[in-house]
Amino acid sequence: MLSSLPMILDALVPVAFVILLGMLAGRLGLIKPENSGVLATLALDFCLPALLFAATAKMTLKELENWPFFVGIAIGLLAIYLIALALSLAVFRKPIAASSLQALNSAFPNMAFMGVPVLTAVIGASAVLSVVIGNLISSFVLLPLTLTLLEAGSPSQKKKHGASVVWSSLLGAVKQPLVWAPLVGIVMAVAQIPLPALGEKSFNLIGEATSGVALFALGLVLSGQKLRIGLPAVVNIVFKILAQPLAMWGLAILLGVTGVYRREMILLGALPTASMTAMFAVEYKVYTDESDATILISTLISVVTLGACIALTSGLK
Repeated sequence: MLSSLPMILDALVPVAFVILLGMLAGRLGLIKPENSGVLATLALDFCLPALLFAATAKMTLKELENWPFFVGIAIGLLAIYLIALALSLAVFRKPIAASSLQALNSAFPNMAFMGVPVLTAVIGASAVLSVVIGNLISSFVLLPLTLTLLEAGSPSQKKKHGASVVWSSLLGAVKQPLVWAPLVGIVMAVAQIPLPALGEKSFNLIGEATSGVALFALGLVLSGQKLRIGLPAVVNIVFKILAQPLAMWGLAILLGVTGVYRREMILLGALPTASMTAMFAVEYKVYTDESDATILISTLISVVTLGACIALTSGLK
């Protein structure tokens, strides 16, 4: 543990500093929390897609053929989602809309805002691949499924059919730069089309701003959230920062994923809940307090739990 302390501090102190800076800006009224959307758009629609495109375009065929790694991430995300959904419906007896958000809070890692800075600090630029895979699984499976369940539980009389919701959600996902940019990069890597040096430098220039902008925006979002802790939020946090990394670890062993790829899976699972869950809660006017509490507390606690995961996986190289 002590031998890993410099690496833990190097990975997490800058992350915590920028998040706290964003929270401070919001609390002092220097920037209103509701203006965090501008920074989030900059991070999610410009900075991060550029970073993912440049990274995936340089991937080797060997990296792209690691199917156990990809399958492990997919199962790790979806299994926790389905278990949390079943628990919410059967034990907490919550309606389907609230249950879908409880499942999303329990299973959706904050890959966009925290995944890149933490994983690249610990593992290096190659760790971006796990963020790409996790983002694609979330965009094409978790989010469409959640939207379908939210629509099914909506009191509105103008409900869409399930197939329509899924289809529109998938089309919406494909249109997002966060989805199509890395897909274009993967196509280039598979086709062995080199990214020109000038193009790489251009994409890296905007891509390198991802971590700072995203973390500051996250802090700004958190500064406007109220802390109301209840049992559902506690359950979500336990699933997210304890059960999911353990599930990823078990899946890595089961599927034969070794070394640095096993470490990527575990650290991906240990990330706190994505702030996007709160946006869904606000839009559908359900599970808002629980989502806010889950995001805020899981983010704060993850500074400790991520440090523990970094230490425990330090031998996986």
